[in-house]
Formats: sequence, structure tokens, C-alpha cells
Amino acid sequence: MHYKYEILTSVDATQWNENLKKSDYSTFFQTFEYISQKSSDVTPVYVRVFDNNDEIVGQLGLRIIKTTVMYSSKTFRHFLDLISNITNRAIWVYGPIIHSNIIENRNAILNEILKAVDEIGKRYDLVHIEGQTSPFDRMIEENYKQIFKDHNYHKIDHITFVTELTKSKDDLWNDVSKKARGDVNRAKRRNIVVKVLETYDELKKYFLLNMEWTKSKGLVITDIDHETEILWKNHQSGIEKIFLAFQNDELISGMRVGCFNGICYTNFVINSYAEKTNLGGSILNWFVLEWAKENNMRIYDFSGGEVIKPDIDAATKKADSLLFYKSKWGGEPKEYYVFIKVRKKISYKIYRLLFGLMRRYHRIIKQ
Repeated sequence: MHYKYEILTSVDATQWNENLKKSDYSTFFQTFEYISQKSSDVTPVYVRVFDNNDEIVGQLGLRIIKTTVMYSSKTFRHFLDLISNITNRAIWVYGPIIHSNIIENRNAILNEILKAVDEIGKRYDLVHIEGQTSPFDRMIEENYKQIFKDHNYHKIDHITFVTELTKSKDDLWNDVSKKARGDVNRAKRRNIVVKVLETYDELKKYFLLNMEWTKSKGLVITDIDHETEILWKNHQSGIEKIFLAFQNDELISGMRVGCFNGICYTNFVINSYAEKTNLGGSILNWFVLEWAKENNMRIYDFSGGEVIKPDIDAATKKADSLLFYKSKWGGEPKEYYVFIKVRKKISYKIYRLLFGLMRRYHRIIKQ
């Protein structure tokens, strides 16, 4: 079988998404809506692979990113704009999507996709390329991973926590840890009310809370109007849903969930720091899991992170604590991989150094 690839910066949204649904492991992160969130710092790129019959057999959506996208301090934002040639990179999440169950064909299609990504790297003069495989792709095997290695990617092992929604609500509840169930029950006793976002005014409240959250970390939202417009459109279409938690009529927590192809993903969680023991996030986790079950979703992905090694630093220990929190909601650990290809070694080292300095700066500002 002969394959050929095509690289595009614009596609028909409906056609792209409908083709994704040919695979049961396609998620929100490969949809047109996620990839096409354009800004001055982001360029969407789409790769399609065709077989001899001109049928689409492979897809990958990437985002070319010049600097940090949505959040940044004003000081670092200006600095990063000046050195965007060092931070220029391509990112993809939960891909590629390959429409074949034949190992030999899958590997050939993957090879074609990575050839296309190599061309993208040259075309956009990228410093590095970083991609995450889908934890729901059950056919990733050693030869598949070797193809990434052959294209000069290195692999970092990750896990996420996944719940199959074929279970009954009672079983889902019993799978949640005792501590997390206690937090949910305490939230109910405190009369914390949870709901699906309904109005544009509620979305404004969500963004006000988001702005407070970013400010507490020494960051700012760089384009509020643009982000609000995108989120409202996605929420109305159902490809993203926003859930809110109120206490005494005040918004204390919010959660964004990607929804596509029967798979939900916890995309973003924010909490108010007005309450010392904010239980909004806890009750939202359970509410959204129930919502996904009631709305006939197949899978809930609580998200995850890098597999933690014994010799870890303080920042990694914090990531480990986040993984532990995510594990409390009953999901089974599923492995996936982050593959990174460095095209410019010196620039990449500077890039890593700059973002390390940025994280330290934000920690100091927060204190």
C-alpha cells in the first residue's frame, strides 16, 4: 500500500471531525475546535494521510506556538516576544489518529505522518516538536515506538487516570477514595451548589475567577475577549462544557471539560482562594463524572502527568501530589507517551532555562 501526506493550515471543520470519529480513540484535543484556536502566537496545522484510493487513513492536528499562549506575566511576555525564535515549537496532544487496525499499515501511516511533521519543522523553523500519544490507542507496540525513535524523538513515560462509564453510578462512587467521598459529602453539607454553565453572564463570572487565579500566580490572561468568545462557542456546541460551583451565591470553582467521541477530559480547573478549604473542586469532580454517565459518554479521563522517578526535585514532587489527587477519583492508570524531537539543541537548552526561570519567578511573585 502506498501512502501520501498533505499539510494544511485550514480544513473543513465538519469533515475533519467526522473523519476523526472513524477511530474510537479520537478526543477533543484533535478536533478542529481545539487545533484552530488561532491567536498571534498560534498557527494551526493539519496533516492528512491518504491511501491508494484517496481515503483518509491518518490525521494529526498540531499547533505552532511562538511564546506562551494564554497566560504570561507582562514582563516575560514582552521578553518572550523578543526571543520568539528560541521558543518557536510545535505541540500536539493525543495523536496521531490512524484509521487502521492492521499493524503493518498503522506503522507505515505513522511513518508518513512523521515525515510530514519533519517538513513542518523545516517550514516553520521550529526549535523542537512535542507530541502526546492517546492513552486510548490500544495498538501502540514496540515497533510503533521505534518509528518515533527512528525519526529522532525521545520518549517520556506518562500516565493518566481513566474511568469506563459502563459502570453503574454506585460502582463509580465506590471506586472513589474514602477521602474524596468525604470531601464531596462535606461540600454538600456546606450547601455548595454545582451546575452546568447556562448564560453568558455566568461565563463572565467564570473568567473573573480565572483572572483572580492567574493573578495569584503572577500571570495575566493575554486576550480575555478572544478566549471568552472561543469558550462560549465551544460550550454552546458541546465540544467543551463548563461546570460551576457556588457557595453562598459566590462562584468558588470552575471546571472545563473537553467532550468528543464519547470521551470526556478534565481540561482545566480553577478555585477561589477566598476559602481556606475550598471543596468546590471536589464536588465538581463527582458532579461532572455523574453528568458524563447521564449523557452517555463512554470514558472519563481525569488527566495525568509524567511517571515520577525516585530521584525527584521539589517541582516534580508537586506534580506527584497532583497525580495522587487525580488518582483518588476511581480512574484506572493508563500509560501514554510524550515524544520530543529537538531540532536546535542550543536554542532548546536556552528555552528550557528560560521557562525554568519563569516558573521560579512566578513562585516568588505568588509568595
